[in-house]
Amino acid sequence: MRRDVFAIALVVLAIWLPRLFGLDRYVVSDEPLWLYRSANFYYALTHRDPASTYQKEHPGVTIMWAGTAGFLASYPGYRGTGLGQVQLRQFDYYIDRFAEKSNLDVLVAGRFFVVLGNVLALALSFLYARRLMGLLPALIGFGLIAFDPFHLALTRILHLDGLLGNLMLLSLIAFLAYSHDRRRVDLMISGAVAGFAWLTKSPGFLLVPAVGLWALVDVWRRLRSPNLGLKAYQTIWSCIWPILMWGLVGVIIFIAFWPAMWVDPIDALSAIIGKSNTYLEEGHSSPVFFNGKIVEDGQLGLGFIDFYPLTYLWRSTPVVLLGLILAAWGLVRRLKPFDRRDTRSLVYVLLLFVFVFSLMMTLGAKKSDRYLVPVFAPLDICAGLGWVSLAIWIRARWAAGYTRYATSLLLCFIVGTQMALSLNTFPYYASYYNPWMGGGSKAIEIMPIGWGEGLDQAARYLDQMSNAKDLHVISWYATGPFSYFFKGHTRFMGAESGDEDEDRNWERLVTADYAVVYVSQWQRNIPKKVLGHLSEQSPEYSVWINGIEYARVYKVR
Repeated sequence: MRRDVFAIALVVLAIWLPRLFGLDRYVVSDEPLWLYRSANFYYALTHRDPASTYQKEHPGVTIMWAGTAGFLASYPGYRGTGLGQVQLRQFDYYIDRFAEKSNLDVLVAGRFFVVLGNVLALALSFLYARRLMGLLPALIGFGLIAFDPFHLALTRILHLDGLLGNLMLLSLIAFLAYSHDRRRVDLMISGAVAGFAWLTKSPGFLLVPAVGLWALVDVWRRLRSPNLGLKAYQTIWSCIWPILMWGLVGVIIFIAFWPAMWVDPIDALSAIIGKSNTYLEEGHSSPVFFNGKIVEDGQLGLGFIDFYPLTYLWRSTPVVLLGLILAAWGLVRRLKPFDRRDTRSLVYVLLLFVFVFSLMMTLGAKKSDRYLVPVFAPLDICAGLGWVSLAIWIRARWAAGYTRYATSLLLCFIVGTQMALSLNTFPYYASYYNPWMGGGSKAIEIMPIGWGEGLDQAARYLDQMSNAKDLHVISWYATGPFSYFFKGHTRFMGAESGDEDEDRNWERLVTADYAVVYVSQWQRNIPKKVLGHLSEQSPEYSVWINGIEYARVYKVR
């Protein structure tokens, strides 16, 4: 019992600490959007306006609840501002000019509650994983999750995909635990967590086919068993009713925690379904850089079936990739701990989910590396099992007394290596790229880079100037990643989709004191006229992170 408590505390600390520190160091480009949507959500709740809790078709409700908690913790008086439902620019203007708190203060508070939700989801997942595959494999698997750089980066920001992945993982493992032990509390937890996953982002509904397929496997397995003493229809019903109950609990949670569903459910659901179809059919609105090429129309459809396999190889770690190879070896040969039926079932469910999720993401025309983050934790668990299998095999093959300590040191070394790979990039965990693939210096030639990381350093550089408050700076990802850290006047630099946008960018450039351009701009050569002009100059300052140049600061006046 004492050992289990220690193990749980160790896992929670390993997950919590690297996600907690440095929350105020940088901002990614989508977070200001979710911050103002959270402000609207909070305002709607406090003014009894349930219809206005619909803010986005994703729907992002759990993220807005976290943002609302951030407002309650850092700026509860926002509900009395009288602003009503606002757009991003209105919200930023008010916070900058009149609020008692800065945008960054409120964002960090919201991030804290996102981290809290992720820690809770992973801690519960660990408890279920321990039941299904034993303490040691669960410890190693969740140690790899705790320090997975890409997973770490996406689970500490006010955004959807990291939380979505952890909720889906918990729902899957809890349902599998129910299918083995038939404890109804596990079924209720799995269904409730599925409801929260659906509230987070529409791909959460992929839990339905994943759980449904596993239920069919369970039916087939039970029908083949001669010792149940049940008729065929009774066996089938015993597997069907849990799915119905699971779905019912999920629907109740979905309705209960989204007030918009209380007053206008048809429109809310229609928006979710309609936008999901749009993502399947339409690509990005601006050019996309991938595999060393610029895709001008933004379409990354089925012709780019290598997008997510390449993304995983670049974003994963050598420790996990080797562990997956070892897991395949152990699973085929039924080595310990793969000799346990519960362990094999867990691996099969996780791999089934990875396949279904990756397939559906590949079918969509719009693609992003962050969309794939829900598959990282399941594969980390499988990799952890692979390393434990190797350690057990070594101990059984060489029975010398020192082997026990050598295998323990091996597992500690594996988790320690994963930790070193991630913490080396603190706090910019998303700047990690697999050294086996060439690391950051090679990734910039192949993969789309940057989501706002590094613009904070460009802003801090300009803040050091004596006249910083009077400076006018035009920047890519201006709202949030740059403006939250810059004392002066920030101007937006956008992609040029026509002559009007080109003229607007040019006017802002020639009347600015400085221009800040970003790696995702020169990878895609947007906006062309601005970059063409600046290419004739040398930057006054460059931001380098983990071997990648992220931002350049040009003096233009």
